[in-house]
Amino acid sequence: MFEKRKEKRLIVRDLTKGELYHPGTGQYFTVEKVRDVSSKGVGLNVNGYLRQGEQVRIGFKHGRTHLQMYGHVAWCSQAMDDLSDGDVKSSSFMMGISL
Repeated sequence: MFEKRKEKRLIVRDLTKGELYHPGTGQYFTVEKVRDVSSKGVGLNVNGYLRQGEQVRIGFKHGRTHLQMYGHVAWCSQAMDDLSDGDVKSSSFMMGISL
């Protein structure tokens, strides 16, 4: 697979859970894991699928600090852990958000 990232990605252990909001449908998704972050994007595991280009708001709470970011879905695909012999076992998706 060709690597398209041009910036260094960092793993952030303190931001493991959060919420992703899709204003187009009013739907909320659970951010199950923050995979990595850079100055231009965030890699997430979420409990739902959104198409490329969809606008989103991501929110995290850390102690008394609330962090919100706005962006759009750069890519979204079924989490590899959920695929077994071609059958989907759950609804976990890997998603790249461009900020």
